[in-house]
Amino acid sequence: MRLAFPGAVVLLAGCVGSSGPKTLKPSLEEVMPASPSVVFQAAVKAVTDQGLPLREAEPTTRVIQTDYVDISSFDPMGSSQYPPSERLVRFKLLIGSAPESPGSVVAIFGIYAPFRTGFSTSERNERAVPRDHPAMGIVREMRDAIAKSVGR
Repeated sequence: MRLAFPGAVVLLAGCVGSSGPKTLKPSLEEVMPASPSVVFQAAVKAVTDQGLPLREAEPTTRVIQTDYVDISSFDPMGSSQYPPSERLVRFKLLIGSAPESPGSVVAIFGIYAPFRTGFSTSERNERAVPRDHPAMGIVREMRDAIAKSVGR
């Protein structure tokens, strides 16, 4: 029993020092000239038109999330230089009222987990995709589709 106590202290110290999920910066953030509900509907359509599998599309919170996808099925040449853990990406879209204009703000996140362990990941391991990552092409395509749909 005496030997178990030091091990428990080390385990507890490791847990106390761990942090929660990191705050990610959007890959793209833009003001759209339409109400949040209209932008939300346009964003859902933009995501599904890309062929991305929806994990969540909640109209009350205006949050849209996809499951992880292998970006090589969208951009085989651009993604070939990335290791498998960096090719698996998901997307998150947040829509809110614009603070200083009569429109809405849409924030699109391209997210990957470069330090993934095993078959699952946690938000703690997730990072925003770099600007030169092939997932940014999908981010821009979704932004363009939303803008076109709301008349921008």
